[in-house]
Amino acid sequence: MKAKYIFIGIALVGVLCACNRDEKSLFEQSAAERAETALNTAMDVLTAPENGWEMLFFANPESAGYNILVKFNKHGRVDATAKNAVTTKNKLLSDSSTFVLVNDYGPILSFDTYNKVLHAWADPQNDGDGLLGDYEFLILKAEPNYVKLKSKKRSAYCYLYPLKAGITDAQYFQEVEDMQSNLFGNGNVPRLHLGGKEYMLHKGSSGIFSLTDVGKKPDTEEEDIYPFATRQNGIHLMVPFLTGEDIQFTQKEGKLVSANSSINSIASAPYVLEYMSFLSGSWVIDFTDTCDSIKNTIEAINAKLKAAYPKNKKYASVQGLRIKQTTTNYILVFSYYGSSSKATTDMSYVFDVKREGNSLKLEYLEPADENAQKTLNAFPEIGNLFEALSGTFSTEATVALNPSKGIKLNNKSTSLVWYDISGKL
Repeated sequence: MKAKYIFIGIALVGVLCACNRDEKSLFEQSAAERAETALNTAMDVLTAPENGWEMLFFANPESAGYNILVKFNKHGRVDATAKNAVTTKNKLLSDSSTFVLVNDYGPILSFDTYNKVLHAWADPQNDGDGLLGDYEFLILKAEPNYVKLKSKKRSAYCYLYPLKAGITDAQYFQEVEDMQSNLFGNGNVPRLHLGGKEYMLHKGSSGIFSLTDVGKKPDTEEEDIYPFATRQNGIHLMVPFLTGEDIQFTQKEGKLVSANSSINSIASAPYVLEYMSFLSGSWVIDFTDTCDSIKNTIEAINAKLKAAYPKNKKYASVQGLRIKQTTTNYILVFSYYGSSSKATTDMSYVFDVKREGNSLKLEYLEPADENAQKTLNAFPEIGNLFEALSGTFSTEATVALNPSKGIKLNNKSTSLVWYDISGKL
């Protein structure tokens, strides 16, 4: 035991000696001088980008990320612009105010005068809490292409990236909205591939997504949540995502990719069935943009409807085609205007829909009920339409990240037969 203490004592002496040797080089500047250097560096970095910064703002650790465009100048002025549903009612809002950099156990960025864009998140509002945001941030990193902040009160991380040239504020926010739609529009649930495993990413109404195993719906009491912000070409997570590092996904070849993982939607053919079952959605057939044979069949049906309902001749026509899944089978809902243009008449017809490898097979079976049979008897051209929609089809998504935005079905027996479907929840 005595030898052990002697060994520890020798080790401590060695450490202290090492510290003494390095002390001069480490502390050539006083604490005040080092603080001043850090503030000057932060000011130089913040004011350098000619076009300002894209700020990914998280009000608190459980907040979705929001986009704010900020531009700093050397005179302590900051211009800020935002567009979101929470604080600007989806309208562009800009304001100018002041900022200061101060030292408080590290460089602090403080928006010290009121700014309608920036302070809206920190206003207490009527409930005394408001949106639980902040207007003072510890500067964790300040580099020419990346600034990382941490809110002083809420401990939420925020990120700044230089805004690229040649884009207006309106164009920037439109591109962000387009990316959001391409990822999550129509209820799309993308897949995350990480470490050889596959997960599902569910976007909640608050803009925070949860992670589940494939085929499992989120349970708010069990699943971890991951606040993220959408960028023009990807998404950025506020918290480390299964890797211990800050993660941003950037669009590349139909996927969002990071250094060690990727996000994409599954192949079109299985996606069709998953969308109808797991997501409880349906597929709408676009009969206005399709092959000539289907267009001609639709026109023939319309002609018969107009002849059958002369008092509503102007409006009598096919109004919709939609495939949905019930508890027992797949139904094509045929909607049309007949005697009235104020409400559609819906008729259900049974289809068999199945996946064959990377292809999708649709086969018309029978009317779902007696009324559907009567309509088919009165307008046999509808049967011709169902035959045209049947066959084995290759599938190609219009937007790889989100097949619900549109999938083109090409008949594998004849390239002259094709039509598009899009998802609807």
